[in-house]
Amino acid sequence: MKLHLDVIIPGTDRERARAALLKLAEIYNNYGILPNLPLAAGRITMINGFRDMTMYGNYVHDRKEQLKGWVKSFYGDSSLGIAEITYAEVCYQRDECFEAITTLVGIIPFIEKEGEIAVLFIALSLQMRIMIATGQIAVVYPILEEIYQRLHKEQSRWLLENFGAMKAWGLLYDGDVNAVTEWMENEAPSEFGELNMLDTYKYMIKMRAYILEEKYLAMLSLAEYLREPLRKGDRVMDLCEMNLLCAVSYFLSDRKEDAFQLIDELLPIVKERRFDRLIADEGEKVYMLLRAYRQERQIKDEYLNRLIQLAKKMALLYPDYLRKAKEDYPPLTKSEQEILRLMADERSNQEIADFMGISINTVKFHGKNIFAKLRVRTRRQAVRVAKENRLVSLR
Repeated sequence: MKLHLDVIIPGTDRERARAALLKLAEIYNNYGILPNLPLAAGRITMINGFRDMTMYGNYVHDRKEQLKGWVKSFYGDSSLGIAEITYAEVCYQRDECFEAITTLVGIIPFIEKEGEIAVLFIALSLQMRIMIATGQIAVVYPILEEIYQRLHKEQSRWLLENFGAMKAWGLLYDGDVNAVTEWMENEAPSEFGELNMLDTYKYMIKMRAYILEEKYLAMLSLAEYLREPLRKGDRVMDLCEMNLLCAVSYFLSDRKEDAFQLIDELLPIVKERRFDRLIADEGEKVYMLLRAYRQERQIKDEYLNRLIQLAKKMALLYPDYLRKAKEDYPPLTKSEQEILRLMADERSNQEIADFMGISINTVKFHGKNIFAKLRVRTRRQAVRVAKENRLVSLR
């Protein structure tokens, strides 16, 4: 017979939580009683699962074998693969993708045979993220199918719910806007009403969907809805992820100083805990944000440069990530394209007329045609739509 001890780990006091975990390990070692701890508390991660353990990233990275013994003290026979996945997560965040994937490939077959389905789900989802980060998006589709088949077989409700969010996020890298639109309509949790912190992962995906849809105010409102519970729970990694998405929203809505202030707060934590890929995986929008931040703050920092280069690599791999589907606009004439380029250069109608050798009325005529074709009302909107849809080459 196995005895399990139901426990509540202190949620806001880090030292008390550490003392509680040490006491539980002592009880197991002396009496063989396992604490009935959750694996991931509704999240698709170990290092940031039922508690945020990212402050121990260096320990996990440097003492993988010792970690296995600790995990055994908390989960008993259910511990298979937990230490290895946690180690792989830390490696992945540090962009040590080869070490992360070799660790996963070595342990996944054993988890499939004897491990917990929740552990396997986290392992396969991490494998998917590594494949995306290394440019192997084609591999994602069979991985998603394998995950779904396993979850469907086990009939795990919360895992299947998170699968929908994970799938929508993964397919965004392939430019599949329809997948996230369908998820938002049918599965995304509502931020109106009672907050369920087990839905935190899904809320994070919903924030990205709002950015995709250019609903920046809705995204920022959702973030404020989550901020205090995450702060009280000492969820450092979640707060970093959320603040990064907030900074992106501020930046894209022309509130650059608000965005830069969040990066001021975010960067030291990211650097200390090595959340490299948490930043880089957001691709082009974060690349543009961090590059502008570096220029505005006149910062010379090797770690910031590293993040910018990693984000740039993702931007080049996945240019359609978090970008709205291109609309079918009527083609612009050669003259309209030239005038649009000059508009982007912030030239007045008179300056455009002088440059092109045409009358100011002709410039206005072409301008009205440009606005009509792009379905906008202002020059700024016309330039933005042209850039986003790559209708003309703009500086």
